[in-house]
Amino acid sequence: MDLSFSELKDLIFNASLGSKLAAGIGEDLSWAVTFLESRSLPGGKEFLNSLKCKRHPSLPPQKKGSRLVFCNARAIFEGVTAIDFLVSEVCESVILKNIDSQMLLLGLASNYRGSSFSFYKHKVVYASIFNDELVCKHEIYKSSNDIEICLNDSQLDNPLAKGTRMSLDKNTFQELIKLASNMLVPESELSRKKGAGAGNIDND
Repeated sequence: MDLSFSELKDLIFNASLGSKLAAGIGEDLSWAVTFLESRSLPGGKEFLNSLKCKRHPSLPPQKKGSRLVFCNARAIFEGVTAIDFLVSEVCESVILKNIDSQMLLLGLASNYRGSSFSFYKHKVVYASIFNDELVCKHEIYKSSNDIEICLNDSQLDNPLAKGTRMSLDKNTFQELIKLASNMLVPESELSRKKGAGAGNIDND
């Protein structure tokens, strides 16, 4: 399915709300997935996979020197919190152990315009974000799911090209549409009284 930037962003936002995620997280995810898909990375599929991952009981991060360590981290929960802490300069780096989606984390970091991020595995940089550009080594997705993120520019070369339209595979598109449809309510007098549908003065 061929989609524009705004069409995909709206679809992900609605699918997030249909999955009972908070509106703020939905907004973050809609930008993150669109950022990835516009660079021919499967952000939509990663978003769906992340929703299906089991969430462990939430634990506060452990402090190790100037670093914060999150265990059994999910990108859409602990990942968002970790990046917020990093940008707020609460710590010098964050470590996310057993992260469910390394790729979605790249997209979420891209929401912080003006910040530069470096992503490490085994103390080696595998991806970076700088000035809305993404550089990554694809082979990293086959190795460990423990990553560290720092606020700096790693000077990696060859950023991924950005497209203006995105193509989702049929299964991913249909799953997203199904989640987004959870926002709809059956037509009834009660649902109209509670604000569903257009009113008499609406122009839709």
